Amino acid sequence: MGSSSKAFLNVTLSFLPLMLFWSISSNLCLVLGFASILMLFIRDIINKNIGIMSIVLVAYFTISNILYFYLGINSIMEYKYLTSYTVLALTGFISIMMGRPYTMYDARRGYEKEFGKSSLFIEVNIVITKIWAVIYLINAIIELSGHNIMTVIIMNGLVILGIMLSIIIPGVLPEV
Repeated sequence: MGSSSKAFLNVTLSFLPLMLFWSISSNLCLVLGFASILMLFIRDIINKNIGIMSIVLVAYFTISNILYFYLGINSIMEYKYLTSYTVLALTGFISIMMGRPYTMYDARRGYEKEFGKSSLFIEVNIVITKIWAVIYLINAIIELSGHNIMTVIIMNGLVILGIMLSIIIPGVLPEV
């Protein structure tokens, strides 16, 4: 498996909590999302590679679970797509402004240690993070029009586009 494929697999795995959250319609999605992000966060601590997205998702699922299960705020489930897309977009834009794009933490695992620190690697991850931040912002805006079959198709289409670009962009770089 090539470095960009390993990196893509690692980034995809890091989104498992959100995939569970978005694909399960019952409140079980909150529990499974929280459990999976805790497991990934522990892995990140062990590997000494704690990324911005890991911290944000631990906070997001912790707060969401508390608000829903302990305070009985049902809007957590009602607006789960809008809030998660908004948080993801903001995280992307903020991590770029900090010069630490959130995609680089998981992508780094697929490359040699030195290449994961190179300016080329960081620049590519800034581009990929910008793409994802814009996709999540567009999805949040689309979600404001209501969650129906057409919005789901469009939002998933944008996610598929993001996945394709995330594979293609690093794939054109020389392997180190």
